[in-house]
Amino acid sequence: MKLWRKKEMDNNRDFEAFRNDVSWFLKPNSDIVFKDSELMISEEFKKTFPKLSGLIQKARVSNVEIDSESYILFAWDNVDNQICGWLNKLELADSYKCEMIEEHELLLRNIGGIKESFNEPEDSFTNNQNFVFIGSECMRGIGDWDDYYSMMCEDDKCEKIDSSNYLAFVYEANGALTMYEPESKKVFLFSHDHCFDNVEFIENQPEYTFHKFKNVDTFTDYVEELADQWVKFIK
Repeated sequence: MKLWRKKEMDNNRDFEAFRNDVSWFLKPNSDIVFKDSELMISEEFKKTFPKLSGLIQKARVSNVEIDSESYILFAWDNVDNQICGWLNKLELADSYKCEMIEEHELLLRNIGGIKESFNEPEDSFTNNQNFVFIGSECMRGIGDWDDYYSMMCEDDKCEKIDSSNYLAFVYEANGALTMYEPESKKVFLFSHDHCFDNVEFIENQPEYTFHKFKNVDTFTDYVEELADQWVKFIK
């Protein structure tokens, strides 16, 4: 396997675009190693996520190790002639904190989870997120929002949803969580403060707690909707 050290990364225009847009992610002394290896996605992945597979197959792919952690940089040219993309983190399954549904594991085995995105489409699922899908970052339940949720349910005289087994696979910068219920694989957004057009409140629940996405029912739907947002944005 051929390797390139940091001094040669200036030849990688996609990585330069990422570094310029997400400048805080890299330390001045970060050790960066490019690896010359080919991305292979499984037939099961292609069948489960056809839109995402099509998007990935159009990408320019750079395998890179940053401070001893493995990533894949997926890059495209967008409709504004800018380089855009995702930096996806690759992890071993023993680093995952929670048991996941099979579709989630399948996604991580093939392309990893999104750590950073840059020059993304407006109002996409990747906007303003701390992570998307990454196994070691996922958690059960709503965490620190439990007291807030209990208070809202008490004020509105609503019965609480038992979300203790829900798996949060997206964490937004403002604290919002996108989650799925493992048995039904249905996806929900828990947010105290959102300005999205693509979500709606859940009946018999306090406003600004649990929401549903208008065009998404299951985890697979969510992944495919995210991919479609990017497919429409690239050349």
